[in-house]
Amino acid sequence: MTPFHALLPAWGTLAGELARMAVVGLAFFAILAVAELLQRRLKPPVEWTRKFVHFGGGVVAAVFPWAFSTHWTVLGLGALMLATFVVARRAGLLASVTAVERRSTGELWYPVGVYLLFVIARHQPVFWLIALSSLVVSDTAAALLGRAYGRLAFFAASDRKSVEGSAAFFVATFLGVHLALLLLTGVARDASVLIALQLALIVTSFEAISLHGNDNLVVPIATYYLLVKLTPRPAESIALELAAELAMLLVALVLAWRTRVLSWAAAIAAHLAIYAAFSLGGPAWSVAPALALAGFVTLDARSGRRGGRHQVQAVFWVSIVGVVLIFLDNTFATLLPGRHRLSVGHPFMVPYVGALAAPAAIVAYQFLRLARAAWSRAATIAAAAGAGWALVAPLGLAALGRAADVRALAITAAMCATAVPVYLLARRRLRRRTESADLRLQALAVAAAALVFTFVHLQAQPRP
Repeated sequence: MTPFHALLPAWGTLAGELARMAVVGLAFFAILAVAELLQRRLKPPVEWTRKFVHFGGGVVAAVFPWAFSTHWTVLGLGALMLATFVVARRAGLLASVTAVERRSTGELWYPVGVYLLFVIARHQPVFWLIALSSLVVSDTAAALLGRAYGRLAFFAASDRKSVEGSAAFFVATFLGVHLALLLLTGVARDASVLIALQLALIVTSFEAISLHGNDNLVVPIATYYLLVKLTPRPAESIALELAAELAMLLVALVLAWRTRVLSWAAAIAAHLAIYAAFSLGGPAWSVAPALALAGFVTLDARSGRRGGRHQVQAVFWVSIVGVVLIFLDNTFATLLPGRHRLSVGHPFMVPYVGALAAPAAIVAYQFLRLARAAWSRAATIAAAAGAGWALVAPLGLAALGRAADVRALAITAAMCATAVPVYLLARRRLRRRTESADLRLQALAVAAAALVFTFVHLQAQPRP
């Protein structure tokens, strides 16, 4: 009997791509049709039919690296699915997917996540399948089991999560990673177990803090990135990093419990930010974000603020500029081969510390204003800039071996002194002063200071 794929035009040709795109597209729409039929006839919870589409679509997507030779085909297919969901959402159609009770745009992030994963992972089919399984199998298990058995609830902003759902996600991810590495690759058994544990912990943390369905983008990309990063490493190194991350998570959760400044989801997000510094830069790089977290919790706890616990967005906007800078420092030498300023030492190290001290300065200013310090605005700004710098920069730079670097101390101080007035100027022009908008303004002010003084710092870098 002739195989089905042999009936199609040759793989890699335009006709072959269009034919396979049509077959896959029909399969996706058949899954949607079945979900709609189930919804209208049996009227199950929308979460069930939504996850049926989620799972079925993932099973179809698993064949992409073997079906398509170019990412343009997947882009066209993803654009078609995205347009279908956008139109359905606006027109009130496809209730099996769009009529979910909670606020979610997961069906819109889904094709984007699959496309980006295809772009980076299609030449590594085992990693593709593992990353896709974390999106398809783990997410489905977490949603369905969490909804059915979830009793220990926590919230990431307005999104309700459950410990039981996160546990299901962790177990499914661990098994998917471990079994695939063990059976389909040459990774050693002990390393396979540790990689699966490390990856499951990190990806489960991302899923626990995701908002409005954006885990459909974050989870598969993070899974692939971690596989690339962890699989070449020896088991001993992975074990040490896993132990360090568990310690960070425990400390963050204890802080959330004892101080009531952070929500549980925000504590998980904080541990991820510190772990990113530890993993990408080394233990010394985690000192500055740990100091920034300690300063943030201390100042907020003493301010008498009555707004409840801070949510994930607060941690994200406070740390985003520093996290971006450490990613740049970690990757620029690789992305730009040759001898240049960005290949000498750690060119973004000093701005990275400044980008964590500057948010501390803004929080210090807010603390002083809430405490009704009897100072002029200029004096309050100066005191806040000095306090934020002192909380983070000296020890953060010392851990990185730059304690005696006068230029590094000056650059970080200048970033603090710039971020506070920029934040206040932007805030004055803000009409609707919500907490979310204020957090974005803080990040914008820190980003502006980082942009200016990173340029100044790089100009002073020695030429190779």
